[in-house]
This record gives sequence, structure tokens and C-alpha cells, in this order.
Amino acid sequence: MTGPTIDDGGFRAEINVTPLVDVVLVLLVIFMVVTPLMKQEQPIDLPITRASRPAEDTRQLTLTIAADGGLTLDGAAIAQDRLGERLEAVFAGREDRTVFLAADKSLPYATVVEVIDACRAAGVSAIGLVTQKAPPAGA
Repeated sequence: MTGPTIDDGGFRAEINVTPLVDVVLVLLVIFMVVTPLMKQEQPIDLPITRASRPAEDTRQLTLTIAADGGLTLDGAAIAQDRLGERLEAVFAGREDRTVFLAADKSLPYATVVEVIDACRAAGVSAIGLVTQKAPPAGA
């Protein structure tokens, strides 16, 4: 006598993994194509304001990021690795810990975020973004 055969009409308790492998491979290909597209750093065009109001506080700090990535704090050049120390020294005797950030529009977004992160690490409580005023409609 021989053992049971496959065509004995009973159920098979095996899992068919072929459709699962097909789906996983399709997802892998999709992620391989989409991932390089997400890493491209493109400059962000911020809107230009139509109306602005001058700041009331004359002791405001303005941090400027030039197109080459150079930093100036109230007109004085500063290295990015020394930014935290300089901000902590300035804010040592002040309650208002606000910095206004003016960045060149050609800078990658990641560069601006690094400066904002350095400001936050130095204890800055509020960061204002400086915008450019739009030219008159007839100009």
C-alpha cells in the first residue's frame, strides 16, 4: 500500500506566496523610481507681500543669509558654527528672544532650515521671516 496521493480530493494547506511576491516587487520598483526624485533640492519662491509694517522695536535682531550661505547678524559677518554662541551672548540680558531672518531666494530650503535649527538651539523663542515688498502695479 502506498501513502495518500495529491489527487485524493482533499484540501491543500499550502500558502500561495506568488501574488504576495509580485506585489512586493512592484512596490520596490515604485520606491526605487520615486526616491531619487524626492531628494532634489530646489529653491522655494516665497510670496512677495503687498503691504508691510515697520517693526516697532529698534532693538530687533536681523539675521541675513546671503546667496553664498554667508551669515550676517545686524550687519556683522558671523560664521555659522559661531551663530549659537553669538545669539546666546546677545540674548543674555534680554527677555524678547526674537530674530528676524532674511534669506536669499536662491538658497536651498535645507540651508535655511539649518540656520533656523541653530537659532532654536540657541534659545530663540520666535523667528520672523523678512519678505520683500512687491513693486507698484504700474512699475
